[in-house]
Amino acid sequence: MKDTNKQFINYRQINWLFLILLSVVTGILSIFVNPIFIIAAIIGLINIFLIFKYPMYGLIGYLIIFLIRPAEMYPALALIRPELLIGIMIIIAVILHQKFKLGTVTIPIDRISLSIIGILIAISLSFFTSYEKSVTKEIAINFIKIIVFFYLIISLITTEKRFIVFIVTFLCLMTYIASDAYIQYLSGNFTHTMNVDRLTGSTSAGGDANSLGATLVLSIPIILASANYFNNFFVKIPFYILSLFMSTMVVITASRSALLALLGIIFAGIYYSKHKVLNFIIAIILIIIGWFLLPQQYQDRYMLFSEVDENMNEVSSGRIDIWKAGVRMIPANPILGVGAGAFRWAYASGEYGPPQFMQSHNLYIQLASSMGIVGVTAWLFFIITFLKKMKWLSHIKHTSESYWMIFFSKSFIIVIAGLLISGMFGHNLYRYTWYMLAGLTVAMSNIYLSEYSKNET
Repeated sequence: MKDTNKQFINYRQINWLFLILLSVVTGILSIFVNPIFIIAAIIGLINIFLIFKYPMYGLIGYLIIFLIRPAEMYPALALIRPELLIGIMIIIAVILHQKFKLGTVTIPIDRISLSIIGILIAISLSFFTSYEKSVTKEIAINFIKIIVFFYLIISLITTEKRFIVFIVTFLCLMTYIASDAYIQYLSGNFTHTMNVDRLTGSTSAGGDANSLGATLVLSIPIILASANYFNNFFVKIPFYILSLFMSTMVVITASRSALLALLGIIFAGIYYSKHKVLNFIIAIILIIIGWFLLPQQYQDRYMLFSEVDENMNEVSSGRIDIWKAGVRMIPANPILGVGAGAFRWAYASGEYGPPQFMQSHNLYIQLASSMGIVGVTAWLFFIITFLKKMKWLSHIKHTSESYWMIFFSKSFIIVIAGLLISGMFGHNLYRYTWYMLAGLTVAMSNIYLSEYSKNET
């Protein structure tokens, strides 16, 4: 009797068909095409093959492209949209992997995943009241990319090893971004504003001084968690050195919001440490020493927390004026807001005060004014659910095998504290860090439930 449940084609047969097709096409093209182009095409096809065979390989590649932004360094690559192209391929690879190897395609329905979908819905609804619909549409498209990234993380990071590979890759990329910015700084390629030389990134992954400062400072808790993960003292040392390097780079961005986030992260870390009083004293001593080692231009910069932002009209348009305009937008558009990403167009309209083409420079005003009650509700559901899951991971009974989750869940909580603090002076609502950490948190929870919870007594 024939097996009627046998599939027409399986995952292994797809791999062989791909290799046969590659061989045939290469043979034909070698007659007509320059060999250099054939070699480049083969390298590309090999990577496509590896992505479909090993989707985790694709996720690491996607992370590299997402953070390094090669299309910005080499404009010719922008024509093929590498981030979009690889993202689509990995999603297809994940679906095929789940279908042929697991027998079913899974759709995440946990609360964190649903809350992120809720944010996308709020962004999309704000399109109808947006002051600049094209920008709101772009925000929605970019947020879909973040959701794809989130989905890939929770679908592919299914073991401790994969989690650590992702984290180490992420930290290597952060190190590259910081080192590249510092080399540019030493070469004289920096931004000079408000009478201070400011470290900036080479691509939008690093961004301007404020964005780069936030990027680097938010990596520090994860660096220290990684140091705690490894038992070997000689492996820990590079992580500690890297955290000091990142702290120094944060300071020379001259970003006051990043400095506040750094101080918040330091004291949040002390709260989670075993020797709180001793670490507090050490931190105060190091901060004082660091202050006196700072060049005068940076001391002057940080002494002026009440000054206006360097990107604003320094006479008439400080943050307070912008925040007042943002507060006026909230009751004027209470349900859907003035549109995701459209704050500056609403401000420039002149309906909420003297017109200025400026961003909100405050996470909370950005959220309430741009997406109204719908957006606030969706985002609060996300952040509360996210924090509860991280707290659960850091407090549940762990075995020696799962103890590593405590380090990373606490580090994620500290990163969120840094985001919330820097959000007082920055508009980081759509920053990928929130949602990448949310994906890693869901991944840790899934790993715990599938591998470790059954070992509890």
